[in-house]
Amino acid sequence: MSARRYIYLFTSALLVLAGMVIVLNRVIDPFWYYRDISIEGVNAVKTRFSYYERHVKPELVRLEQPASLIFGSSFAEIGFNPLHPALKGVGKSYNFALAGAGWDMTLCSMQFAIQQDLALRQIVVGIHPENMPSRACEEDIEKMQNPDVRAFLFSYDALQASINTILDQRKQTPSHTAEGMYFYTRGKPETASRFREYFARYRKCKIDHVSVNLSFKGGFTGADQLDLSGLRDLLRATQGKGITVKLVLYPRHALFFEQEYQCGNRESRWKALTQIASEIEKVGGDKIELWDFEGYHEIGTETITEAPNALWQDPGHFNYEVGDIMLDEMFGLKPQNMGELITAKNVPLRAERENKRRELYLQKHPEFLTQLESML
Repeated sequence: MSARRYIYLFTSALLVLAGMVIVLNRVIDPFWYYRDISIEGVNAVKTRFSYYERHVKPELVRLEQPASLIFGSSFAEIGFNPLHPALKGVGKSYNFALAGAGWDMTLCSMQFAIQQDLALRQIVVGIHPENMPSRACEEDIEKMQNPDVRAFLFSYDALQASINTILDQRKQTPSHTAEGMYFYTRGKPETASRFREYFARYRKCKIDHVSVNLSFKGGFTGADQLDLSGLRDLLRATQGKGITVKLVLYPRHALFFEQEYQCGNRESRWKALTQIASEIEKVGGDKIELWDFEGYHEIGTETITEAPNALWQDPGHFNYEVGDIMLDEMFGLKPQNMGELITAKNVPLRAERENKRRELYLQKHPEFLTQLESML
Protein backbone atom coordinates (compact mmCIF):
# COMPACT_ATOMS: atom_id res chain seq x y z
CA MET A 1 0.00 0.00 0.00
CA SER A 2 1.35 3.39 -0.96
CA ALA A 3 1.91 6.09 1.65
CA ARG A 4 -0.66 8.33 -0.05
CA ARG A 5 -3.36 5.64 0.04
CA TYR A 6 -2.53 4.84 3.66
CA ILE A 7 -2.91 8.51 4.65
CA TYR A 8 -6.17 8.70 2.68
CA LEU A 9 -7.65 5.63 4.38
CA PHE A 10 -6.43 6.69 7.80
CA THR A 11 -7.88 10.19 7.40
CA SER A 12 -11.16 8.79 6.08
CA ALA A 13 -11.40 6.44 9.04
CA LEU A 14 -10.82 9.34 11.45
CA LEU A 15 -13.51 11.42 9.75
CA VAL A 16 -15.98 8.52 9.84
CA LEU A 17 -15.19 7.93 13.52
CA ALA A 18 -15.61 11.64 14.28
CA GLY A 19 -18.92 11.64 12.41
CA MET A 20 -20.12 8.62 14.38
CA VAL A 21 -19.23 10.35 17.65
CA ILE A 22 -21.17 13.46 16.61
CA VAL A 23 -24.19 11.38 15.58
CA LEU A 24 -24.06 9.36 18.81
CA ASN A 25 -23.87 12.49 20.98
CA ARG A 26 -26.62 14.17 18.98
CA VAL A 27 -28.98 11.19 19.31
CA ILE A 28 -28.24 10.39 22.96
CA ASP A 29 -28.20 14.12 23.89
CA PRO A 30 -26.71 13.35 27.35
CA PHE A 31 -26.89 16.95 28.56
CA TRP A 32 -30.55 17.36 27.47
CA TYR A 33 -29.71 20.26 25.20
CA TYR A 34 -31.58 19.36 21.98
CA ARG A 35 -34.54 17.51 23.56
CA ASP A 36 -36.01 16.15 20.34
CA ILE A 37 -35.06 12.45 20.45
CA SER A 38 -36.19 10.20 23.30
CA ILE A 39 -35.83 6.42 23.01
CA GLU A 40 -36.90 4.26 25.93
CA GLY A 41 -34.00 2.15 27.18
CA VAL A 42 -31.46 4.17 25.18
CA ASN A 43 -31.53 7.84 26.21
CA ALA A 44 -34.92 8.59 27.82
CA VAL A 45 -33.43 8.72 31.33
CA LYS A 46 -31.00 11.63 31.59
CA THR A 47 -28.49 10.87 34.34
CA ARG A 48 -25.77 13.33 33.25
CA PHE A 49 -27.67 16.59 32.93
CA SER A 50 -26.39 17.85 36.29
CA TYR A 51 -22.80 17.92 34.98
CA TYR A 52 -23.62 20.55 32.34
CA GLU A 53 -26.66 22.33 33.78
CA ARG A 54 -24.82 25.65 34.04
CA HIS A 55 -24.20 25.51 30.28
CA VAL A 56 -27.60 24.19 29.24
CA LYS A 57 -30.13 25.95 31.48
CA PRO A 58 -29.37 29.51 30.26
CA GLU A 59 -29.73 28.44 26.64
CA LEU A 60 -33.04 26.68 27.32
CA VAL A 61 -34.35 29.84 28.99
CA ARG A 62 -33.28 31.92 25.98
CA LEU A 63 -34.87 29.51 23.50
CA GLU A 64 -38.08 28.61 25.34
CA GLN A 65 -38.89 32.06 26.83
CA PRO A 66 -40.66 30.89 30.03
CA ALA A 67 -43.18 33.20 31.68
CA SER A 68 -42.22 31.94 35.17
CA LEU A 69 -38.70 31.26 36.43
CA ILE A 70 -37.24 29.95 39.69
CA PHE A 71 -33.81 31.16 40.81
CA GLY A 72 -31.43 30.26 43.60
CA SER A 73 -29.18 27.43 44.73
CA SER A 74 -29.87 23.71 45.06
CA PHE A 75 -32.39 24.52 47.82
CA ALA A 76 -34.63 26.16 45.19
CA GLU A 77 -33.66 23.68 42.46
CA ILE A 78 -34.81 20.76 44.61
CA GLY A 79 -37.66 22.39 46.50
CA PHE A 80 -39.68 24.27 43.88
CA ASN A 81 -41.59 22.44 41.17
CA PRO A 82 -41.96 24.66 38.09
CA LEU A 83 -45.11 22.72 37.16
CA HIS A 84 -46.93 24.10 40.22
CA PRO A 85 -50.26 25.67 39.11
CA ALA A 86 -49.22 29.15 40.25
CA LEU A 87 -46.19 29.03 37.95
CA LYS A 88 -47.36 27.18 34.85
CA GLY A 89 -50.72 28.95 34.99
CA VAL A 90 -49.27 32.03 33.26
CA GLY A 91 -47.40 30.11 30.56
CA LYS A 92 -44.18 28.10 30.29
CA SER A 93 -42.26 27.68 33.54
CA TYR A 94 -38.73 26.55 34.28
CA ASN A 95 -36.46 26.01 37.28
CA PHE A 96 -33.35 28.10 36.55
CA ALA A 97 -31.82 27.50 39.99
CA LEU A 98 -28.31 26.00 39.95
CA ALA A 99 -26.69 23.61 42.42
CA GLY A 100 -23.94 25.33 44.38
CA ALA A 101 -24.99 28.80 43.23
CA GLY A 102 -24.16 31.60 45.63
CA TRP A 103 -25.66 35.07 45.50
CA ASP A 104 -23.25 36.17 42.73
CA MET A 105 -24.36 33.42 40.36
CA THR A 106 -28.02 33.90 41.23
CA LEU A 107 -27.74 37.63 40.57
CA CYS A 108 -26.10 37.12 37.15
CA SER A 109 -28.59 34.40 36.18
CA MET A 110 -31.45 36.76 36.95
CA GLN A 111 -29.86 39.62 35.04
CA PHE A 112 -29.40 37.28 32.07
CA ALA A 113 -33.03 36.18 32.20
CA ILE A 114 -34.37 39.73 32.49
CA GLN A 115 -32.39 40.66 29.38
CA GLN A 116 -33.07 37.53 27.30
CA ASP A 117 -36.51 36.26 28.34
CA LEU A 118 -38.99 38.72 26.87
CA ALA A 119 -41.96 36.61 28.03
CA LEU A 120 -40.89 36.70 31.71
CA ARG A 121 -43.75 37.71 34.00
CA GLN A 122 -43.00 36.24 37.43
CA ILE A 123 -39.95 35.19 39.40
CA VAL A 124 -39.46 33.10 42.56
CA VAL A 125 -36.06 33.72 44.15
CA GLY A 126 -34.62 31.74 47.04
CA ILE A 127 -32.33 33.82 49.27
CA HIS A 128 -30.43 33.64 52.54
CA PRO A 129 -30.65 36.44 55.14
CA GLU A 130 -27.17 37.76 54.37
CA ASN A 131 -25.23 40.22 52.20
CA MET A 132 -26.48 40.49 48.62
CA PRO A 133 -24.00 42.92 47.02
CA SER A 134 -23.90 44.16 43.45
CA ARG A 135 -21.33 42.85 40.98
CA ALA A 136 -20.41 43.15 37.32
CA CYS A 137 -22.12 40.33 35.43
CA GLU A 138 -21.15 41.20 31.85
CA GLU A 139 -18.61 38.38 31.51
CA ASP A 140 -20.93 35.78 33.03
CA ILE A 141 -23.85 36.88 30.86
CA GLU A 142 -21.70 36.73 27.73
CA LYS A 143 -20.81 33.11 28.54
CA MET A 144 -24.46 32.26 29.07
CA GLN A 145 -25.36 33.92 25.76
CA ASN A 146 -22.70 32.00 23.85
CA PRO A 147 -22.52 28.37 25.02
CA ASP A 148 -19.93 26.16 23.33
CA VAL A 149 -22.38 23.97 21.41
CA ARG A 150 -19.47 22.04 19.91
CA ALA A 151 -18.74 20.63 23.36
CA PHE A 152 -22.20 19.02 23.37
CA LEU A 153 -21.43 17.17 20.13
CA PHE A 154 -17.70 16.65 19.80
CA SER A 155 -15.80 16.38 23.07
CA TYR A 156 -14.49 13.60 25.26
CA ASP A 157 -16.87 14.66 28.04
CA ALA A 158 -19.87 14.41 25.72
CA LEU A 159 -18.82 10.98 24.42
CA GLN A 160 -18.23 9.68 27.92
CA ALA A 161 -21.57 11.10 29.07
CA SER A 162 -23.37 9.50 26.11
CA ILE A 163 -21.89 6.09 26.87
CA ASN A 164 -22.73 6.41 30.56
CA THR A 165 -26.25 7.57 29.74
CA ILE A 166 -26.83 4.41 27.69
CA LEU A 167 -25.34 2.18 30.41
CA ASP A 168 -27.34 3.92 33.17
CA GLN A 169 -30.79 3.54 31.57
CA ARG A 170 -31.96 0.61 33.66
CA LYS A 171 -29.77 1.30 36.69
CA GLN A 172 -30.40 4.93 37.66
CA THR A 173 -33.14 7.53 37.79
CA PRO A 174 -32.97 10.97 36.14
CA SER A 175 -31.06 13.69 37.97
CA HIS A 176 -33.61 16.36 36.94
CA THR A 177 -37.04 16.80 35.46
CA ALA A 178 -37.34 18.23 31.95
CA GLU A 179 -38.33 21.54 33.58
CA GLY A 180 -35.07 21.79 35.53
CA MET A 181 -36.06 20.53 38.99
CA TYR A 182 -33.32 18.53 40.75
CA PHE A 183 -34.07 15.25 42.59
CA TYR A 184 -30.72 15.06 44.50
CA THR A 185 -31.13 12.48 47.31
CA ARG A 186 -34.93 12.32 47.11
CA GLY A 187 -36.24 8.91 48.17
CA LYS A 188 -32.86 7.71 49.41
CA PRO A 189 -32.33 6.28 52.92
CA GLU A 190 -29.88 7.46 55.62
CA THR A 191 -31.59 10.83 56.10
CA ALA A 192 -30.44 11.09 59.72
CA SER A 193 -26.86 10.43 58.61
CA ARG A 194 -27.09 13.31 56.14
CA PHE A 195 -28.34 15.51 58.98
CA ARG A 196 -25.30 14.59 61.07
CA GLU A 197 -22.95 15.27 58.14
CA TYR A 198 -24.60 18.66 57.65
CA PHE A 199 -24.24 19.56 61.34
CA ALA A 200 -20.55 18.65 61.29
CA ARG A 201 -19.81 21.61 58.99
CA TYR A 202 -21.30 24.25 61.27
CA ARG A 203 -20.77 25.79 64.68
CA LYS A 204 -22.13 23.74 67.56
CA CYS A 205 -23.22 24.80 71.04
CA LYS A 206 -23.91 22.78 74.15
CA ILE A 207 -27.60 21.94 74.39
CA ASP A 208 -29.42 23.74 77.20
CA HIS A 209 -32.54 21.80 78.10
CA VAL A 210 -33.84 24.77 80.08
CA SER A 211 -35.29 26.86 77.26
CA VAL A 212 -34.89 30.64 77.38
CA ASN A 213 -36.78 33.11 75.19
CA LEU A 214 -34.80 35.46 72.96
CA SER A 215 -36.69 38.69 72.37
CA PHE A 216 -36.22 40.99 69.41
CA LYS A 217 -37.33 44.61 69.61
CA GLY A 218 -36.51 45.56 66.05
CA GLY A 219 -33.39 47.71 66.44
CA PHE A 220 -29.94 47.13 64.98
CA THR A 221 -26.62 48.94 64.88
CA GLY A 222 -24.29 49.87 62.05
CA ALA A 223 -22.33 46.69 62.70
CA ASP A 224 -25.40 44.70 61.66
CA GLN A 225 -25.84 46.46 58.31
CA LEU A 226 -26.03 44.21 55.26
CA ASP A 227 -24.82 45.10 51.79
CA LEU A 228 -28.01 44.77 49.74
CA SER A 229 -26.90 46.82 46.74
CA GLY A 230 -27.22 43.86 44.34
CA LEU A 231 -30.71 43.06 45.52
CA ARG A 232 -31.71 46.70 45.14
CA ASP A 233 -30.35 46.91 41.57
CA LEU A 234 -32.09 43.67 40.63
CA LEU A 235 -35.47 44.69 41.99
CA ARG A 236 -35.28 48.01 40.17
CA ALA A 237 -34.49 46.17 36.93
CA THR A 238 -37.73 44.19 37.21
CA GLN A 239 -39.97 47.18 37.90
CA GLY A 240 -40.22 48.63 34.43
CA LYS A 241 -40.98 45.22 32.95
CA GLY A 242 -44.04 44.34 35.02
CA ILE A 243 -42.41 41.29 36.59
CA THR A 244 -43.82 39.92 39.84
CA VAL A 245 -41.03 38.96 42.28
CA LYS A 246 -41.48 36.56 45.20
CA LEU A 247 -38.37 36.58 47.40
CA VAL A 248 -38.41 33.59 49.74
CA LEU A 249 -36.04 32.92 52.61
CA TYR A 250 -34.95 29.30 52.49
CA PRO A 251 -36.52 27.41 55.40
CA ARG A 252 -34.44 24.94 57.38
CA HIS A 253 -35.42 22.04 59.57
CA ALA A 254 -35.93 23.07 63.19
CA LEU A 255 -33.21 20.67 64.36
CA PHE A 256 -30.75 22.88 62.50
CA PHE A 257 -31.88 26.41 63.34
CA GLU A 258 -32.52 25.45 66.99
CA GLN A 259 -28.75 25.83 67.23
CA GLU A 260 -29.21 29.58 66.67
CA TYR A 261 -31.23 29.64 69.89
CA GLN A 262 -28.73 27.46 71.72
CA CYS A 263 -25.85 29.69 70.57
CA GLY A 264 -27.80 32.88 71.35
CA ASN A 265 -27.66 34.33 67.83
CA ARG A 266 -31.18 33.85 66.49
CA GLU A 267 -31.67 37.61 66.77
CA SER A 268 -29.26 38.21 63.87
CA ARG A 269 -31.74 36.56 61.51
CA TRP A 270 -34.52 38.94 62.54
CA LYS A 271 -32.22 41.90 62.02
CA ALA A 272 -31.40 40.67 58.51
CA LEU A 273 -35.08 40.17 57.66
CA THR A 274 -35.86 43.71 58.81
CA GLN A 275 -33.20 45.17 56.55
CA ILE A 276 -34.21 43.12 53.51
CA ALA A 277 -37.87 44.07 53.99
CA SER A 278 -36.88 47.73 54.39
CA GLU A 279 -34.89 47.59 51.14
CA ILE A 280 -37.90 46.17 49.30
CA GLU A 281 -40.09 48.94 50.67
CA LYS A 282 -37.58 51.57 49.49
CA VAL A 283 -37.74 50.19 45.96
CA GLY A 284 -41.53 50.35 46.20
CA GLY A 285 -44.29 48.84 44.12
CA ASP A 286 -46.77 46.07 44.82
CA LYS A 287 -45.10 43.38 42.69
CA ILE A 288 -42.27 42.54 45.11
CA GLU A 289 -42.82 40.43 48.23
CA LEU A 290 -40.64 38.82 50.90
CA TRP A 291 -41.77 35.54 52.46
CA ASP A 292 -40.54 33.52 55.46
CA PHE A 293 -41.59 29.91 56.11
CA GLU A 294 -39.16 28.77 58.81
CA GLY A 295 -40.57 27.75 62.16
CA TYR A 296 -41.57 25.16 64.76
CA HIS A 297 -44.52 23.91 62.76
CA GLU A 298 -45.41 20.40 61.60
CA ILE A 299 -43.31 20.66 58.46
CA GLY A 300 -40.26 22.21 60.10
CA THR A 301 -40.22 19.60 62.86
CA GLU A 302 -40.75 16.43 60.81
CA THR A 303 -39.29 13.46 62.73
CA ILE A 304 -35.98 12.48 61.16
CA THR A 305 -34.97 8.83 60.81
CA GLU A 306 -32.62 6.86 58.59
CA ALA A 307 -35.54 6.09 56.29
CA PRO A 308 -36.27 8.38 53.32
CA ASN A 309 -38.12 11.34 54.80
CA ALA A 310 -41.23 12.71 53.14
CA LEU A 311 -40.38 16.40 53.51
CA TRP A 312 -36.64 16.82 54.09
CA GLN A 313 -33.53 15.37 52.45
CA ASP A 314 -31.18 17.07 54.93
CA PRO A 315 -31.47 20.13 57.25
CA GLY A 316 -31.50 22.57 54.32
CA HIS A 317 -32.87 20.69 51.32
CA PHE A 318 -36.66 20.38 51.44
CA ASN A 319 -38.70 18.27 49.01
CA TYR A 320 -41.04 19.88 46.51
CA GLU A 321 -44.04 18.86 48.63
CA VAL A 322 -42.86 21.57 51.05
CA GLY A 323 -42.22 23.93 48.16
CA ASP A 324 -45.76 23.33 46.89
CA ILE A 325 -47.17 24.55 50.21
CA MET A 326 -44.93 27.61 50.07
CA LEU A 327 -45.99 28.44 46.51
CA ASP A 328 -49.66 27.90 47.44
CA GLU A 329 -49.36 30.50 50.18
CA MET A 330 -47.16 32.97 48.28
CA PHE A 331 -49.54 33.07 45.32
CA GLY A 332 -52.71 33.13 47.42
CA LEU A 333 -53.98 29.66 46.45
CA LYS A 334 -54.26 28.77 50.14
CA PRO A 335 -54.37 30.87 53.36
CA GLN A 336 -51.12 31.75 55.13
CA ASN A 337 -50.41 28.98 57.61
CA MET A 338 -46.82 27.79 57.37
CA GLY A 339 -45.42 31.11 56.18
CA GLU A 340 -45.87 34.84 56.42
CA LEU A 341 -45.49 37.87 54.17
CA ILE A 342 -42.69 39.89 55.79
CA THR A 343 -42.61 43.66 56.24
CA ALA A 344 -40.12 45.75 58.20
CA LYS A 345 -42.79 46.37 60.85
CA ASN A 346 -43.99 42.80 61.43
CA VAL A 347 -40.60 41.14 62.01
CA PRO A 348 -40.63 41.70 65.82
CA LEU A 349 -44.13 40.20 66.00
CA ARG A 350 -43.04 37.19 63.93
CA ALA A 351 -40.03 36.71 66.24
CA GLU A 352 -42.29 36.86 69.29
CA ARG A 353 -44.71 34.30 67.83
CA GLU A 354 -41.85 31.96 66.98
CA ASN A 355 -40.55 32.22 70.55
CA LYS A 356 -43.94 31.19 71.90
CA ARG A 357 -44.33 28.33 69.43
CA ARG A 358 -40.83 27.11 70.20
CA GLU A 359 -41.50 27.10 73.96
CA LEU A 360 -44.74 25.18 73.49
CA TYR A 361 -43.15 22.71 71.09
CA LEU A 362 -40.17 21.96 73.37
CA GLN A 363 -42.50 21.43 76.32
CA LYS A 364 -44.52 18.88 74.37
CA HIS A 365 -41.53 17.25 72.69
CA PRO A 366 -38.60 16.86 75.11
CA GLU A 367 -37.15 14.23 72.77
CA PHE A 368 -36.43 16.97 70.21
CA LEU A 369 -33.40 18.40 72.05
CA THR A 370 -32.22 14.88 72.91
CA GLN A 371 -32.20 14.00 69.22
CA LEU A 372 -30.36 17.22 68.41
CA GLU A 373 -27.76 16.37 71.06
CA SER A 374 -27.25 12.92 69.53
CA MET A 375 -26.73 14.42 66.08
CA LEU A 376 -24.12 16.85 67.33
